[in-house]
Amino acid sequence: MGAPPTSGEAVPPIRQALLCATVACSAGVAHAQGQPEADDWLTIHGFPEQVQGDLIQVSPTPVPWQDRFTIEVRASRSTLRDGYHHHPYRSFKAVAVIDCTFRKGWYLTIQYYTQPMWQGPSSDKKEFRENQAPVAFNGIPGEPSRKLIAAACRTR
Repeated sequence: MGAPPTSGEAVPPIRQALLCATVACSAGVAHAQGQPEADDWLTIHGFPEQVQGDLIQVSPTPVPWQDRFTIEVRASRSTLRDGYHHHPYRSFKAVAVIDCTFRKGWYLTIQYYTQPMWQGPSSDKKEFRENQAPVAFNGIPGEPSRKLIAAACRTR
C-alpha cells in the first residue's frame, strides 16, 4: 500500500474518488446496495493496520437522496467513547447525509460496537432525524468531519 499518507495528502484521493463515483452515478451506472469490501473504504484519518488507533473511513460511493446524498462512514476509536445518547462504543458504522448547500452532515443511522474495527456483535443501533446527530469525530485532530464534507461537496 506504500507509505501512509500525511493529513495533507488524505483529502485529494477522497475528492477524486467521490468525483469518479458521482460521474458514474450520473452516467446511470447502477451500484448494488450493501457493505463495501474492505479494500473499497477510503481512509481519511488513521491507519487500518493499527487496530488500537483512531481510524475514520468512508465509502467512495455516495448515493443521491432528495437534494442531498448519503455516504457510509465507519470509525474505530483508540479508547472506549460515549456516542449519541451516551452509548459506549469502540467502533461504529453509520450512514450520513451530506448537505452541500449548507456544508453540513448528520447521521441517519449508527450501529455501535464495543470492540475496535467493528468486531463482535453490534451493541446497539440508533436512528436519527435531520440535524439530530451531526457528523463529528470528537477528539480527533485535523477536523476530519469538515474535510469529509468539503471534499464530498466539491464533486457537486
